[in-house]
Amino acid sequence: MAPEPHSIHSHTPPSGTMHRTVTALRRVIKAIHHVHPEHDDAVVAAAAESLADSLEAAGTLGVRQESLLRHTRSPLSGVMNPMAPPMTSEYHVDSVVSTVIVNEAYQGPPACVHGGFVAALLDEALGRARHLTDRNCVTGSLSVNYRKPTPVNVELRIPARIVEMHPRKMLVRGEIIHDGEVTAEAEAVFVFLDNEKFNALVVDARKASSNG
Repeated sequence: MAPEPHSIHSHTPPSGTMHRTVTALRRVIKAIHHVHPEHDDAVVAAAAESLADSLEAAGTLGVRQESLLRHTRSPLSGVMNPMAPPMTSEYHVDSVVSTVIVNEAYQGPPACVHGGFVAALLDEALGRARHLTDRNCVTGSLSVNYRKPTPVNVELRIPARIVEMHPRKMLVRGEIIHDGEVTAEAEAVFVFLDNEKFNALVVDARKASSNG
């Protein structure tokens, strides 16, 4: 009998009030898409400024955070990132199936997910295959084939599977599926790195972020 699919929660769970805050901010991101640019409301502006002041005052963490905290900030799946739709994933023996609903704040053509965000979804979903290997990796290359527009505000499934495994890299393929049809497909090479090599790779970015 095949084992049941499971989820991986490799992050610090948010408090109840932070969950409410992030959920409300996701509503804000979606709602402001429907507000006319000339709408004039001092009460809304003051409330937004007050919330920004409160969150800035509550901040105690820097840009660089340890893994369990950093994973809550993912722009695609972070439970503490209002910009994240968020994506969730189920892990099987030899594949990962991710699910996501992307709202109109991320559209390019009318009612369609922006092509750059489509690529980001595929990069994130295919990258989840690393959990099947218990190894750290970074994206070496990502090739995306856009088959048809990907709609907003509907459930999207993104199955991903490892098709080649090598000592220093793996090849992963996957696709975005809506209502049984493939809207985009991708092939990615992920390069395995130990912690020392990973830290050396990102040192320049960390220095630049610290100075910004």
